Amino acid sequence: MSSNSLQPSDEQAKVITGCLMLLSVIALAFVFYITKAVLIPFVIAIFIVTIVTPIVDLLVLKWKMPHIVAISATLLLVLSVGFLLIMVLIYSTQQVIAKAETQYSEKLGIFIGSTFDTAKELGEPKPEESKESSEDTAAEAEPAVAERPSTAEAPTAPVTPTAPVGSAVREAPVEAQKPPAGWFEKMGVDLNKLQKMTTDYMKQFLKEVAFSTMQTALSFTTTSFFVAIFVIFLLAGRDPQAVVKNKLYFEIEQKIRSYITTKLIISLVTGILVGVTLSLFGLELALVFAILTFLLNFIPSVGSLIATLLPIPVAVAQFSDSPWTIAGVILIPGGIQMAIGNGIEPKIMGEGLQLHPVTVLLALSFWTLLWGPIGAILAVPITAGIRIVLMRFESGQTAGNLLAGILPGESTTVA
Repeated sequence: MSSNSLQPSDEQAKVITGCLMLLSVIALAFVFYITKAVLIPFVIAIFIVTIVTPIVDLLVLKWKMPHIVAISATLLLVLSVGFLLIMVLIYSTQQVIAKAETQYSEKLGIFIGSTFDTAKELGEPKPEESKESSEDTAAEAEPAVAERPSTAEAPTAPVTPTAPVGSAVREAPVEAQKPPAGWFEKMGVDLNKLQKMTTDYMKQFLKEVAFSTMQTALSFTTTSFFVAIFVIFLLAGRDPQAVVKNKLYFEIEQKIRSYITTKLIISLVTGILVGVTLSLFGLELALVFAILTFLLNFIPSVGSLIATLLPIPVAVAQFSDSPWTIAGVILIPGGIQMAIGNGIEPKIMGEGLQLHPVTVLLALSFWTLLWGPIGAILAVPITAGIRIVLMRFESGQTAGNLLAGILPGESTTVA
């Protein structure tokens, strides 16, 4: 038997390779999940280092500063910006907690009470229905009056003191004064009980939101500490001269930096515009929503929608007597995000992303499943970085083209 008959065909080799890649992805996903407490700060640190390395290169290569001085100056800048972000986050968290437990809880109770009062008024019977109900009650009382013994027919009949003659006549008006049942009462709905349950639930929900916000702030502070440590070691171990000489690594780093920096600037501009717009409307916690808009802008499509809908509870509680203001708080920031996301961002990003919409959706689902909300924020930058790295190697161009939606056999290859 020939030895060539034992060799797998090209088609079989591709199937085997595909299966091995699938098993590798599953194994890596498991590792990423159990080590997320370390990997999340590490990935964030990589992105930060990628953005600030031009400062180190400028200080070392052009200004001829010592390596340790350049790294120290860059670290001071990064830590200062990080400290400022943490202080803003702590201030915003305190605002959310204070207003959720006092001001918003009170306003929400007033809003719920007015809503149920309106429902009670709508559910009350109309005057015509009340009149018909009174006539029906009076008609039912007439037989009781007719059954009373007549004094003309039995003049000598003794009158029992325990059952006076006019007792039936006196009971009828009492039944006629009973208010008729409203629509909600007929349906078996107790509005008073429902109002109390709704108010208690919403107050408990506000407390949970405040507690969750505090936990998120503490988690972010802890993550920032590990990010700072990783940034220090990544910058300390980087040699600018060796990176410049390695053209392949320098090209990959430059491509990733270009995408992350552009996305960062676009997200920052979007957050500032939304924050200024909400401040002009006088919306409380405008700074909080500006920060959330900046972070959620990294999540494609879904992030902008969530950022638009987040201010609704606060707007309803604060501007319950002005529907047009509530509409402006929702529509104008939504229009800003739509104009930037669908008009300006694609033109600025150009060919830097090149990810198919299905790839973006799968990446968003995959990284959110592994790392939660932070995974959703990092999903597209991570996937874009992976594709940029794959496209710089001949063996990885097929997978890189698949991420861009180019099937095997098509001649088009995008960088």
